[in-house]
Amino acid sequence: MSEQRKIGPFILDSELGRGGMGTVWLATYVKTGQKVALKELADSFSGDHKVAKRFEREMEILQKLRHPNIVRYYGGVSTGTQQFYAMELVTGGTVDDQLRKKKQLTWQEAIDYGIQLAKALEHAHGHNVVHRDLKPGNLLLNEKGVLKLSDFGVARDADATQLTQAGKTLGTMAYMAPEQITGKSPITRKTDLYAFGCVMFQMLAGRTPFESKSQSELLFKHLDEAPPSVRDFNIGCPLVLDEFIDELLEKDPDDRPHDALAVQTRLADIREQIVAGEDKLAKKATRVETPVKEKTATIPILNRLFSRAPKTEESGNAEGATTVSKKKKGKKGKKGSQDADVPFWERTWFLALCMVVFVGVVSLALLPKSAAKLAAEIAPVMATNDPAQWLNVESAIEILIKRYPDTPEGKQAMEWRDQIETYKEERKIENRIRRGVAPESEAERLYVSALQYEKFGDRASALEKFESMQTVLEDNKTNRPFLNLSRRQIQKIKETAGSSSDRAAFINEQIAKGDEEYTKGDTFAAKDRWRSIVELYRNNAELKPLVDRASDRMFDPEETIKKERDAMK
Repeated sequence: MSEQRKIGPFILDSELGRGGMGTVWLATYVKTGQKVALKELADSFSGDHKVAKRFEREMEILQKLRHPNIVRYYGGVSTGTQQFYAMELVTGGTVDDQLRKKKQLTWQEAIDYGIQLAKALEHAHGHNVVHRDLKPGNLLLNEKGVLKLSDFGVARDADATQLTQAGKTLGTMAYMAPEQITGKSPITRKTDLYAFGCVMFQMLAGRTPFESKSQSELLFKHLDEAPPSVRDFNIGCPLVLDEFIDELLEKDPDDRPHDALAVQTRLADIREQIVAGEDKLAKKATRVETPVKEKTATIPILNRLFSRAPKTEESGNAEGATTVSKKKKGKKGKKGSQDADVPFWERTWFLALCMVVFVGVVSLALLPKSAAKLAAEIAPVMATNDPAQWLNVESAIEILIKRYPDTPEGKQAMEWRDQIETYKEERKIENRIRRGVAPESEAERLYVSALQYEKFGDRASALEKFESMQTVLEDNKTNRPFLNLSRRQIQKIKETAGSSSDRAAFINEQIAKGDEEYTKGDTFAAKDRWRSIVELYRNNAELKPLVDRASDRMFDPEETIKKERDAMK
């Protein structure tokens, strides 16, 4: 039995995969016995300075990306003789494996994997990392179905856009964005969103959007051809999801969604929309069945009420024939003796009475519900904290308003309608903020502006702006949801203990927090904090010195922080 090979503190157990640049091994960390995936640079590239730098860059990128949907980096070595790194071992296969088994995934699976991938991209893009090589083979799955994005080998590597780069295959080109091919537009996070669209397309259709045996023809298809519809290959794909994938595959990066966070939001909304649509269809089917049953149940009742045929005729026996004969003879006799032979339940007066009662019962059943009864059914639902339940009674609320507008119940229904409209507007605002879409009205602009101060932590400024909305905005249908939202935020801020009214002290505190984050190496968080100060307070002359301090840090943080600290000594 041959001795197992050892590399650094790891024993190599078996080969997991091999690529153009190296090999991935199943390995054991000797000290603890932990199983890891170990990526080793191929010997043939050990003397290639560019490839070695690219391998080091991949390690640096993975080292700073810590996210549940990105494969975790444990550590590595890059010296003249050895280049390898260890990472999380993911044993559930890949999305590519799933497609090989199933050919197509369900829309539920595609959306679930899509949301997880979008979360991974949001984290990577937040650290200024563009993956540039998204494909099903790079989407690992653990035993619980959690997706892990892997292989950052070409991330942020200018040479990686060359089509002759080692390890690039026709399969990878099947996911390339137009700007990645031509180089006319910069490679940005939206480049990953195009590849994301290709992956989503493949999960649902069982093939990539563009296919060709010729490498050059495939690239021209990405540049010039409109992608086919997913539904051409999978009629079970919901139309709204098909349309969103088409948006991801836009040739112009500006026409694609704003960022990975916007993609998450859209996919979650699409899933909710599809499920809600299926629920409505199920309820509609139930409602359609009910009248049919009622109708078929009513017909026998009417038949029984109006049937005059004696049972003796139906029996067809001799006794029945005699009875009929007697009735015919009775026509010559008195009317009284004729009526005496007919049971009371078959007499005209009794049948008429039954008909009156029947019509009365049906009429009562069909009478519209009273205002009190309608309100009593709606109230418990609207008292919950579940907006999804509110939407289920929205039509009942509209009926209550339409039928009983001037009653106390009708006025209460109007408040419930405002409650639902406020919720809907809040959802729209959240989605537009995530997608970077401009406000649709002045009321929305004022609300979003106040919300930004609150999210930043400046509750005093937020409170001031929310309160000003109550003064400057007219209470009409367009503005009402935003007025309601602002009133809610006012109450929330006032109930929060410890809100400071000293803006200067608050901003100084935020600058100091940014300095601390920068010192600890979290440059992205620090710059985001300083940028918020500049954007929120740049029009406030009183706070200009503090805004300048934050602005200086945006351009040269290290020197600015050092100068301020030296001045304080």
